[in-house]
Amino acid sequence: MPKNEKCQTLPPWIWVCLFLYIYELPNLIVKLKTDFIDFLFPTDPTFVDMALIRRFELINAPYWIPRIFLFLGALNLLFPSIRKYYVEKKYNLTENYQQVPAIVEIEDFLKFHAPDLKIKANLLSSKEVVFIYPIGYRKTGIAIFGKFVKSWRLDRENAQAVLFHEIGHYRNGDALILGAGSSFEFVLRHTFSIIFFVFLLQIALAFIDFTGTSYRKTFVPQYLLMNLIYYPLPILFQNLAYYVLPIIGIWCAELNADRFMIKSKGGLGVTSLKAIEKLKRETTVKQWLLSQITHPPIIIRCWMATYSFNNKSLLLFLFLFPMAHVFQLFLAVISFLFGTLFVPYLLGALSIEKISETLYTALIYYVGSRSLIWLSFSILLILWPFIAIYWVRLFSGLHETYNLENYKVYLLNASILTCAFVLCYNLE
Repeated sequence: MPKNEKCQTLPPWIWVCLFLYIYELPNLIVKLKTDFIDFLFPTDPTFVDMALIRRFELINAPYWIPRIFLFLGALNLLFPSIRKYYVEKKYNLTENYQQVPAIVEIEDFLKFHAPDLKIKANLLSSKEVVFIYPIGYRKTGIAIFGKFVKSWRLDRENAQAVLFHEIGHYRNGDALILGAGSSFEFVLRHTFSIIFFVFLLQIALAFIDFTGTSYRKTFVPQYLLMNLIYYPLPILFQNLAYYVLPIIGIWCAELNADRFMIKSKGGLGVTSLKAIEKLKRETTVKQWLLSQITHPPIIIRCWMATYSFNNKSLLLFLFLFPMAHVFQLFLAVISFLFGTLFVPYLLGALSIEKISETLYTALIYYVGSRSLIWLSFSILLILWPFIAIYWVRLFSGLHETYNLENYKVYLLNASILTCAFVLCYNLE
């Protein structure tokens, strides 16, 4: 890439999501420890009379199973060499590929725009297109397949758009977290399967919990409400809320790479995106549904591409991850309603006034607990245009210059998030 190129990288929200997860990891470990102790030594006598304490506290499993899945998914960052071996063996990638004219042209293109990318190829494969993957720390490989070489011959411009998109991922450090062989992405691709599994587990455990007890025989309506609403639904919405942030983080990584591709090509964003989608088009309904986890809907990508040179697309991108916290709050409220208030209300134990008071208190606590997050986001946005060049240099070795053309948008977003911090902090 030519020297003195202005840095186009936007905040890497997927990495922010990872840092937030690491920040919350100690609390998860404490929770797991508590659950494990309860698993072996249930001691709460107040629940025994209602048969709500299990001989083994498996009722907590739906809370921590998804968190363990996501933790195991994040661990692959520590072992890029294992992932390299897995990816290259699975896709039969090699450095000793045939030097046909098209692949030589692709090599020249990549050496100019991303000289440190290591090219591996499987020219006999017609299933895959192109993707990047880590081959070590600060070392990234790009996989080229026969299908892409064919596309290069037929439509050079759109094939270059695909490469620019992958180079965007490479510059942003996405290869360590996302892409082929990523257990983190594998977990997210199976998000709904995991949630469905723990949802069914929660229902099964709740029914087992009451089976054969006098409580079930005496209070059949209460029993049904507890098993169908009080236990399963809060867990369902808790897990949906838990996966919101990493999914939006991945969406932002894709939009970030799209933006780099569009800026590098000097426009033609929607046309290039449609070409990428055509190359990577899913052949089954299942593949299409899974792609919605790892890629934003095409309508969002096209809108962002259309207005990529307009401040409103940047404004939306900068707000996308913080707004995911608001949606997470919405899911948390639903979980709280079902888990704490809805059943007692149906049983006549709570009034609307009491529910409103309890919900308000919970909202204040939740919003207040997020105050430092808003402050952290605002600081990141203020500093990002200055630290972005070092972020790119860290992963790609490319030396770029500061890009302050849209700094007013960063300041606007940071100001709004700072106001949110002040408001939330005062409510705490």
